[in-house]
Amino acid sequence: MANVDASVTKRSYDRSRSQHERASRTLAGGVATAFRAAQTPVPISFERGSGARLWDIDGNEYVDYALAFGPMLLGHSPEPVIAAVEQQLRRGIGYGASHRLEAELAEAVCRTVPSAELCVFSNTGSEAVHAALRIARAATSRRRIIKFRGHYHGWFDPIHVAVSANSDGPGTEGQDPAAAASVTICDWDDVAALESALDDDVAAIIMEPVAVNGGCFTPSLGYLEAVRALATEIGAVLVFDEVITGYRAALGGAQERLNVVPDLTVLGKALGAGLPISAVCGSATVMDVIRSGRMAHVGTFNANPVCASAAHAAITTLERDRDEIYDQLDAAAGELSDAFSTAGAEAGVPLRVNHFGGAAYGFISDRPVEGVDDVKWADAAAYRRLAGLLLDEGVHVIPRGLLYVSTAHSEADLAETRNAVRRAAERLARLDGERPSDPDTSEEDQ
Repeated sequence: MANVDASVTKRSYDRSRSQHERASRTLAGGVATAFRAAQTPVPISFERGSGARLWDIDGNEYVDYALAFGPMLLGHSPEPVIAAVEQQLRRGIGYGASHRLEAELAEAVCRTVPSAELCVFSNTGSEAVHAALRIARAATSRRRIIKFRGHYHGWFDPIHVAVSANSDGPGTEGQDPAAAASVTICDWDDVAALESALDDDVAAIIMEPVAVNGGCFTPSLGYLEAVRALATEIGAVLVFDEVITGYRAALGGAQERLNVVPDLTVLGKALGAGLPISAVCGSATVMDVIRSGRMAHVGTFNANPVCASAAHAAITTLERDRDEIYDQLDAAAGELSDAFSTAGAEAGVPLRVNHFGGAAYGFISDRPVEGVDDVKWADAAAYRRLAGLLLDEGVHVIPRGLLYVSTAHSEADLAETRNAVRRAAERLARLDGERPSDPDTSEEDQ
């Protein structure tokens, strides 16, 4: 992997390096999730977050557009969430039994998400996807799942396949290839491809309604409506994975914004404002398999009261201020995208950014990146180098391209970011002009 050479960095990361070396002695890979390993010049160790800012253990300050990989929609340490969590911590961390927040949170989800008549809770997006597919199979008495190339639905073996355009196989070594035997892989945004894959043995069609994980790609006009009609026609359950877009694209997620309602919706990330909680919600007809007791939905930590308190506070805050919040998020994502594109053009670096709602995705590519198949033209290694240079300029981003904005990002934060991106792009152009051809530039970064 190509790194930003330590000799060209302006900041000190000595303590983060020492921390990473320490962790590597007992923590496999030195990081708790593989996604953090790609950060250059070293995986950064942070010690504090507030609003749109992070501070690392070396004392460096950053404007943050990683936002804990998306959950921090209200920024770091939002006061309504902190207050609710502190209050609940004094009452109890967990009971192993029902509590009042279960009903209050379920009511809030059903009140705000168009597809939600009933819901259940889990802890992570991966778990909730797994639950949604089980619900769909129980509701239809069918097995087969339609999954789309380049869409990410968590790390469990039965669905962690075809996560890039280059491979329909397992997403990592160690998976059981037979676990995904009931999954049929299909090209997204292609009605004819879906029609050819459908039959009366399909239990569910699962997709990101906006393919944020693969590049923040929006569906063509009429595509989601066509998928909705096809699913209804064959009696399959349409599942929207809104782990990213839920509460971020709009209060009711991408389904509200795009005006297409699925049978089941998977929620996570922004739902808990940083605490681990997820949900599956959907029509009473499909969810009846749980209500009736035909299917057991279990989990020790489901709707843990501390996490439920954070989620309830987050939803009620978003609900109260929705008119202001979602216009602000749209504007911030647009401003951030323009900052990248403009800086790239001025520096001669082909920076391209797609954005939808409060999410965006950056690429360095000589060609437009408008769909999953176009990602192969992007220079993933160059973008990682840019991410390392942005750290040096006081901006924290996810090295593979995802960008998130929060309600805490101010005009001053965005103006500071614009200048930082310009300096980083200029440095990238200068450094890449001095380096030999990099064999890593064709690597697919997941």
